[in-house]
Amino acid sequence: MKIERPSRNALVTYFRGLSSQDESKLIIHYLSLDIDAGYIESCMREAWSELDREAYPLSQTQKAKAWEIFQSKQNELNLIPSEKKQKWFIYAACISFFILSTLGIIAYQRSINKEATPTVYRAALGKQLKVLLKDSSNILLFPGSSLTVPANFNQADRKVELSGRAYFKVTHNNLKVFEVHSDLLTTKVLGTSFEVNADRSDSQQIITLHTGRINVSYDNRTLANLQPNQQLIYNQKNRLFKVIKSNATETISWINGELTYDLIPLKQICLDLEKWYAVKIEIRDQQLANKKISTSFKDIPLNKVLDMISITTGISYTIKGDHITIY
Repeated sequence: MKIERPSRNALVTYFRGLSSQDESKLIIHYLSLDIDAGYIESCMREAWSELDREAYPLSQTQKAKAWEIFQSKQNELNLIPSEKKQKWFIYAACISFFILSTLGIIAYQRSINKEATPTVYRAALGKQLKVLLKDSSNILLFPGSSLTVPANFNQADRKVELSGRAYFKVTHNNLKVFEVHSDLLTTKVLGTSFEVNADRSDSQQIITLHTGRINVSYDNRTLANLQPNQQLIYNQKNRLFKVIKSNATETISWINGELTYDLIPLKQICLDLEKWYAVKIEIRDQQLANKKISTSFKDIPLNKVLDMISITTGISYTIKGDHITIY
C-alpha cells in the first residue's frame, strides 16, 4: 500500500491533536515509514509555534484530544513494525510532550494575565452603581464615576483607585488599611464611612468624613486626620488645602437620591446634573456660571429642577434632546 505524503496543514493539524480519526490513521502509517524526517520536524515546529501564539484558550474538546494523544500512541505501536517502534515512540512522546506542555504554558500565562488584570466598575450616566468588594466593603458610585480594583485586592493590602465621586462604607480590618487613591490624594482608613469627590469644576477635591476616622495624604505627606463631619478641601492648582466643618449627612444625601447644595456655584451644580440626568449643559454666561446658589431636589424631572433654579437665579434655558442651554 502506497502512502502519500500528508500536506503540511494535515500534519500540523495532527500534531495539534485536532485531526479526525480517519486522518489520524493515515498519518500514523506515514510516520511509521520513518521517512522525510526534516519535513516532519518542520511541521512539528510549526504546530508548536501556532500553539504558542494562541490568543484564545483551546476548547475542552481540543484539550481532551491533546491529553489522549500519548495514550493512543501506545496502542498504535502495535500497528508498526518492531524495528521502527523505537523511532515512532520518540515521535509520539515528543508530540504529546509539546502539545501538553504548550497547553500548560498557555493556561499558566493566561492565568497570570487574568490575575494581573484589575476590575473596573463604571457607573453609567444617569445611574448610580453599587459595588461590593471582597472584604465586604460597600461603595456607591456617583453617575459617571469609576472605581478600579486590583486583582490582588484584600490579599496583602486594600487599595483602590477612584475617578469621580463615590461614597465608601469600609469594613473594619486592623491588619489591612483601606486606601483610596484619587488623583493626587490618598485616603487611608481601617473601617469607616466617607465620601471622596474628585469630580469638580473648580479643580478642587473634597473628602468628607461621615463616621470613624481617616487620614488624607499627598505624596506620602499627611495633610489631615479628619473627624466625623469634617471636610478636607484640596486645591489641585496651588496644592493648598483647608479643613472645615460640614454636615456630612447633607453632603452625601445623593446616596438616598437627593441632591442638596448650599451656596454652590451653578457650574458645579450643572456638572452634577449632567451626570445625574445623562445630559449636556451649556452655560453661556460666565458670571452666571460662577453664581452661588442653594437648592435641594429629589426624584423630579430635570425640567422641574431647572425651573427651581430659574426662580432662584433668574436664568432662562432651552432643552433640545439631551442638550440644555442656560443663559
